Amino acid sequence: MTTYNGKINLFDCATAQKVIGQETFLNAFKTVLDHGAYCQGPETRELEEKLAQYSGTKYCATNASGTDALTLALMAWDVKPGDAVFVSSFTFVASAECVVLLGATPIFVDSAPDTFTMDPADLKKAIEEVKKEGKLNLKAVIAVDIFGSPCNYDEIMKIAHENGIKVLSDAAQAYGSTYNGKKAGSIADMTATSFYPTKPLACYGDGGATFTNSEEEYELLKSCRVHGMSSTDHYDNVRLGVTGRMDSFQGAVLLQKLKIFDDELVKREKIAQTYDKELSPYFGKQRVLDNATSARGLYTITCEKRDELMAFLKENNIPCGAYYPRPVNTQTAYKKWNTRSLPVCEKLSKTALSIPMHPYLEPEAQEYVISKMNEFAAKYAQTAA
Repeated sequence: MTTYNGKINLFDCATAQKVIGQETFLNAFKTVLDHGAYCQGPETRELEEKLAQYSGTKYCATNASGTDALTLALMAWDVKPGDAVFVSSFTFVASAECVVLLGATPIFVDSAPDTFTMDPADLKKAIEEVKKEGKLNLKAVIAVDIFGSPCNYDEIMKIAHENGIKVLSDAAQAYGSTYNGKKAGSIADMTATSFYPTKPLACYGDGGATFTNSEEEYELLKSCRVHGMSSTDHYDNVRLGVTGRMDSFQGAVLLQKLKIFDDELVKREKIAQTYDKELSPYFGKQRVLDNATSARGLYTITCEKRDELMAFLKENNIPCGAYYPRPVNTQTAYKKWNTRSLPVCEKLSKTALSIPMHPYLEPEAQEYVISKMNEFAAKYAQTAA
């Protein structure tokens, strides 16, 4: 397929409005305007119940963003200066930012070359290094389900728990994924997710949620998201906290989006399988573990000539994105913690490229994307030969 006249989007934040009906959203917003509980109102409380039920967890605490979801989880665990938190480096900065904001020390961990997620072997190595140095308290692991694909939690949680460390799943791109038959939210000790507009389950602004099966942690999450407020005296702040509430308008959006979420996941998976089957083997493809399903937040390939491929796709009106061109440990604000060699992260930062992936990608548009990518692959595969 040499031409395609329509517009192709890397993400699609608009079509769901047409599927659900904009009038449905407007009616939901009018309800919020009428009752006047704009922050953490009845919509967010209903959403918490439905998300907990969907994930198979006892508790869900909605909050203002995916970053807040991570930070509040760590606050509930009393992460503080002197603590070591082991975190993926091939990810968005928020995964490490929440650690640093609480004064703890991020220990960056390399990725597995096939899944792009945290490498359990390197996690074990990093833990042993910190133990040997003896300066930091082993506290938590933040395992990132990059691009929607779950980490190897069997191994990560075994290693962590053997060392008295809790595991926080960063499922910002992976809500809707499964691992060993469990849905995201119920896999690790706690789970944080994001509802940013480009995420699999998305609102129309910022939003997030933290999941736990512990009533104690749930109460701490609720307190910390409102300045550390006491549950009995709203003018007694009994611990440090933040302003991390979800607004009722975003809760209203998510209640509607949740109704079509499973159908959208099916569509994402179908698109991913088409890419898997029809893209040239010249491109590396992210492996999803056999005991897992991906939410397909992004479809990401690897290519030795990534920058040339990006330019070629953009010349042909195909959007794409290099996620992520700099591992977190190499970024300016985090260079003081850049203490470990992470060769896989470094390689992925130079070769990974995300291509159009959303539930409403037209078959003809995907066919065009594949044809152009395979055209590029044929050219460079011949050159390599």
